[in-house]
Amino acid sequence: MKVIQSFWSKPSTEHSDDLNSRFKGGWLKQKYSFYSQALSCLTFKEFYGNVELYTDEQGKELLVDILNIPYTKTHVTLNEIDSYNSKLWALGKVFTYAEQKTPFIHADSDVFIWKKLPESLTSSEVFTQNIEVNFPAYEKALNDIFIHFDWIPTELVNSLYKHQKIHAFNAGIIGGKHYKFFQKLKDTVLDFINKNTHILEKIDIGIFNTIFEQQLGYAIAEKNNIPINYFLEDVDTDFSKVINFHIVPFTSQYVHCIGYAKRSVFACEQLEARLKYHYPEFYTELNNRLQHHFTDSSFECDFTKERFDYLFKIYEWLEDKTVEDIFNTTFQLNSTAEFIEEEEAYYINYKLPQNNKLRKEKLEDWMVILLYFETETSVKELYNELSEDEDFLKQTNKKELKDKLISFVMDKSMLLEILIPTPLLSTYNSIYTAQNVANATL
Repeated sequence: MKVIQSFWSKPSTEHSDDLNSRFKGGWLKQKYSFYSQALSCLTFKEFYGNVELYTDEQGKELLVDILNIPYTKTHVTLNEIDSYNSKLWALGKVFTYAEQKTPFIHADSDVFIWKKLPESLTSSEVFTQNIEVNFPAYEKALNDIFIHFDWIPTELVNSLYKHQKIHAFNAGIIGGKHYKFFQKLKDTVLDFINKNTHILEKIDIGIFNTIFEQQLGYAIAEKNNIPINYFLEDVDTDFSKVINFHIVPFTSQYVHCIGYAKRSVFACEQLEARLKYHYPEFYTELNNRLQHHFTDSSFECDFTKERFDYLFKIYEWLEDKTVEDIFNTTFQLNSTAEFIEEEEAYYINYKLPQNNKLRKEKLEDWMVILLYFETETSVKELYNELSEDEDFLKQTNKKELKDKLISFVMDKSMLLEILIPTPLLSTYNSIYTAQNVANATL
């Protein structure tokens, strides 16, 4: 199976304050876009051996010649779209799909895998990450398009009329072997853009990308009776099912740092930590190259050594764990966190491990569960108690409750250090005790 990625350099390098643009790849800092490109390439190479890059001259120079991201082959094909608005960041992807003449997987550079994708998926005529029905991001831009645009593809209009809802797919991964579909998508996208170029600034161009790639793609497939196979089911509008570093690899083996997630300090931290943990030599070499090329920028890690040391211990601990192992593991409240009562409400004070700043959160909704961990408690014990609570089960069912509790506990353990897995308690204490001793001697 041919695995490909695309990088049209213009959207990433041309400055924009638009949150829906792809300046810096959409990440908090430029360095994270390079970490993401590298980790995505490397994780796909783990399972497929070869990953090919489709880019322009500037992209080849940056990613391959300077940064040495280990693509097995580079195709310089995207120079021809350099005249287009840099906010049309999905155009390079659409052009790349249409180039393919053999079955392929196209992975966005913010997608990371810990397991090969199922062959039943990748052997499909067309496959994508998941379906999206009435996801809110589309609506306003779509309304503006109907108000301002001179020409709209009939497939898009007919799909909306048929369903009375917005149907689209998410193209975090996309591929297949129906090459005429991908060529038709490219041709229609070019018409959609070229016939409305003079009025693009009247709409949210960033969101327009999802409309011309994902919503229009769905509509074209539907009109031509081309079945789409989806990798994931029941993906909510918050995409929590794919933004899930904290349950890798025992529950999830697929992460997609979609859109807004790239601006999260938690995602940026996990991205850098995973790259450094899984590929330490490449991480060091990449930072050296970045520092040499971008001499006016700093590529020092934004997170403490102790924080990464502890994360690496968690990653190591999780490598051979199953869901049932986590379910039966006991966790306890970090001794540095405390519950307080103020004006008849309860709060938790804790220190964010990403920046050591104090945070206070009200104990409401799921946060109340933290009270159970004042003493050592397993997820299973918590589940057994909550599964008998009829009021609590009104929000969920027993199967979902188990999955949600595991995710909640691991989120509070890996991302926030509010909870500590008992098997790692002595490790945690030794790491941070050493830090405190070192600080005291300064």
